[in-house]
Amino acid sequence: MPMTVLSGDTKLMLLIADPVASAKSPLLVNSLLAQRNQLGEYALVPLATPKLALSNVISALREVHNFCGAIVSMPHKSAIAPLLDELSAEARLTGVVNVIRREPSGRFAGTCLDGEGMVAGLRANGHVVRGKSCLLLGAGGAASAIAIALARHGCAALAIENRTSERAEVLAAAVAKAFPECAVTAKRQEQAAFDLVINATSCGMRPGDPSPLSRDRLARAGLVAECVVAQEMTPLLQIARDLGRPTHPGLPMLEAQIELMVRFMGVPG
Repeated sequence: MPMTVLSGDTKLMLLIADPVASAKSPLLVNSLLAQRNQLGEYALVPLATPKLALSNVISALREVHNFCGAIVSMPHKSAIAPLLDELSAEARLTGVVNVIRREPSGRFAGTCLDGEGMVAGLRANGHVVRGKSCLLLGAGGAASAIAIALARHGCAALAIENRTSERAEVLAAAVAKAFPECAVTAKRQEQAAFDLVINATSCGMRPGDPSPLSRDRLARAGLVAECVVAQEMTPLLQIARDLGRPTHPGLPMLEAQIELMVRFMGVPG
């Protein structure tokens, strides 16, 4: 394989997160750039950034003129929003950012592509959202973006469940206000059957994690989907598969997001 040479003209992209050792996005982004013969013109490197350093890092990057953007991951997805100059509608509504770009003016703009990535990943594998009843587990940053995307893409009914019910209620109210045609609720529906179940919690990231949904409820699910990418077969997906339910792992969401993120950071397609 020919060696890729970075030069003074290389436009720099970053992964801003902590930790970064197990992150998949640097490999995915640079592999995509290599496939397009753009690696060298652009490159993405991980930047291990502790919580307390985030503000200083963003300030310093404003002075780095070959910096064109960054993927933002845990624990910075909420903390970075107030440090930016412009936020997309999704970022304003959720308070979460997972990708930023440097505008030609030098201003920093941010958006959240978790939701669009989930929907695009589902579509790429032949699954539709429009007209479906959906159960979303979680009400954090990724879940908020997914809730918005499901409603935007025509989900007929959306139930949101979270360990803290108040947070689910706030998210449900925000989505219902923005998309009144979607029937949104934060009430637990133990006996309901859903066309699509999505886990947007952290359950499944660590060995020994339990499933975020009971076996009885999974038995009534249609498609069961994950956001977790740390392991391909999470407890949720394993139970669903044992029950004969169709499953959708977390990696397609990340792969779809990579395309969207690279485009957002200004790399021509």
